[in-house]
Order: sequence, then structure tokens, then C-alpha cells
Amino acid sequence: MARNPRYLPRPGAVVEITQRTIQGRFLFKPSPRLNAVVAGCFARAQENTGATVHAVAVLSNHFHLLASFESVQQMASFACHLKTNLSKEVGKLHDWSGSLFAGRYRSIPLSDEPEIQEQRLKYVLSQGVKEGLVLSPKDWPGLHCAEALVEEKPLAGVWIDRTALYAARQRGQDVSEASMTEPTELHLTPLPSLMERSKLQRRSLMEALIASIEAEALKTHQAQDSVPLGVEAILARDPHEKPRHLRRSPQPYFHASRQVFRRLMEGFREFTAAYRRAAKRLADGESAVQFPDNCFPSRLPFVEPVVF
Repeated sequence: MARNPRYLPRPGAVVEITQRTIQGRFLFKPSPRLNAVVAGCFARAQENTGATVHAVAVLSNHFHLLASFESVQQMASFACHLKTNLSKEVGKLHDWSGSLFAGRYRSIPLSDEPEIQEQRLKYVLSQGVKEGLVLSPKDWPGLHCAEALVEEKPLAGVWIDRTALYAARQRGQDVSEASMTEPTELHLTPLPSLMERSKLQRRSLMEALIASIEAEALKTHQAQDSVPLGVEAILARDPHEKPRHLRRSPQPYFHASRQVFRRLMEGFREFTAAYRRAAKRLADGESAVQFPDNCFPSRLPFVEPVVF
């Protein structure tokens, strides 16, 4: 069955992106160095593509991101830049060759409804807590947006200019990696539904969401007579270890209320139908085919070479 093309309901839509490491291995196991490098990769992808990042949480074997994109091309460029550099940098830290990831990233557009956007923000904030790893989002030892969103400050990272480093060493210069490393920042922008609120109101909301996550986690642990795994156990993991079982869930087309979801699905079905028609015409040999706006056209069909 053909997979659905990437889709944005409108330019500037908020999208929730999720990507898991290959086989669910704990290759993002937190450490000060890894946290800085990962933040730097997010920051450079943001800088190079102009994407607007709202929230991010990086667990040991996956990350969640809320970001706004003007087009699917911008979203793809951001994801490509990010995943490529994460694979390079994290791979160097944990002696892993090749890609850190298996398969495509999941991208789920959000509706413009404030309650939906706040709901998904809470979901990203709850990373590390809902899995029973820590009791508060602020306790997660890896890259996490909780404190940054409360304080409305960027996440600090580093970027290693490996192109310049390679060129200098090719010229025979004795240069260190540290000399080609520069500080960088991942800037977090409030969600569109929160832009009209004051800074104090946004801070109060973030603190309330975090307090709610902590209270729900405490209630769950009390009911199950359990305790969080804890930071010490998290940091003791082998980054090449993989979990015995990986939870998999179907991907929704959108995050939206029922009424808005139906409306968004109508637009998506129209877009998909137009895309499939155009792809079919292209495969049948037509050259002047008009695809819907804001998509990646299909590849041209293979043509046998002419032998003289």
C-alpha cells in the first residue's frame, strides 16, 4: 500500500514530529556532552531552514518536537538536516556508524484550536514522566524544554564545524575539534495559541502544566505502589542496549477536535486524490502534469535507453 504524501493544512501550521532511534536503542542516553551536541543540531537545523520550534524533548531512544513550517519542503529540509547531523554527532559519541534512525519521521499536523495545542504541549512536556522514568519533567537529565519554556529562554548547545575542521586538517594544520566548536542556541517560540497571552500568563500556564504532570505521575505511582526508574539508572544504561518490547501505536492524521478533524480530513482527501491523479498521469507518460501546491511531485518514470 502506498504511503500518504506529506501534508500541511496551511502554511505555518504546527506539526508534531516524532522520531525513534534504530531498534529503539538508547543512543540518546543523556550526558552533558550529548545534550549540548543535540541542542546544537536542533539549533543549526532551525537556523538553516527558518523553522519555528515551540517545544522539544529528547529521551534515550526517541525525540518529540512541536514546530511550525511554511511548507512541506521546509519541514523536509529541517528533518533532513537534523537527522543527518544527529547521526553524525551522536554516532561519534557512542561509536555508532550509519544512521541513528530507522524509517521516516512521523509528522502530525495540529489544528489551530488552543485546547488541542495546549494538550499536545503537555504531552511533550510529560516526556520522561509518563514513561515512569522521573517524577518531574525538570528531573529529566537529557535535553528537555520544560525549564526553558517556564523561563522563556533558549536551550544552549554547541555546533562543531566539521567542514572547516576537515579542510584545515587537509591543509596540514594541527587543529583541535574544540577550536572549531562554537556555542549556539535553540530558540523556542510560544505556540500560536499562546502568542496573545502575556509572558506572565504563559509562565503561569507552563508551571500549571508541569504541576499537573507531576501530580498525575505521583498519583499513578501511588496507585501502582511503584517509584520512578530514577536518573542514576537512566545514566547507567548502555547506549547500544535496546528494549525488549517497543510500543507501537497507529498514527493519527491530525490532532484536532472531532468536528475540526472531519473538516481537515476533507481537505486532506481532496489533496491526496489530486496528488494520486497527477502521479498516475506522470506514470502514464504525460510530461506537463500539475501537482497540488505544497507537495513533492512523484519521480518521472524510467525510460529505456535508445540503442543505435
